[in-house]
Amino acid sequence: MNRIKLYRIITIFIPLAAIAAFIFRNQLIIMSEYFPRCTFYSMFHLYCPSCGNTRSVLALLNGNILESLRYNLSIAIMAILFVLAYIELAAFSYGKRIRLLPRRLSFYICLIIFMVIYWIVRNFNPYLTP
Repeated sequence: MNRIKLYRIITIFIPLAAIAAFIFRNQLIIMSEYFPRCTFYSMFHLYCPSCGNTRSVLALLNGNILESLRYNLSIAIMAILFVLAYIELAAFSYGKRIRLLPRRLSFYICLIIFMVIYWIVRNFNPYLTP
């Protein structure tokens, strides 16, 4: 299969998967009750970097963007980066080369430093706790 055709199939599949997740969000919410509790939190009583991710995604599926940001900021950041990467892929699969994602390593290093600081601060600020 040609690479461009594969990219076009992927650009069609991704929105369909997002629509399916939105349609079946109630089932996803029910399934989330069976996810295991955070081992890191139960052992150390500190929030790990992924604490609140499930609640953040569920809040996004329900359309509560501010509530999602309150649970965990990393889901929103990853969603923005994913949308930008998807737009680049969709444009590339139809012959256009656009650059929306930063290509400099310094951007990603700063992003990682910001997230590490956020993960530390959220253990001391009661508003940021999931």
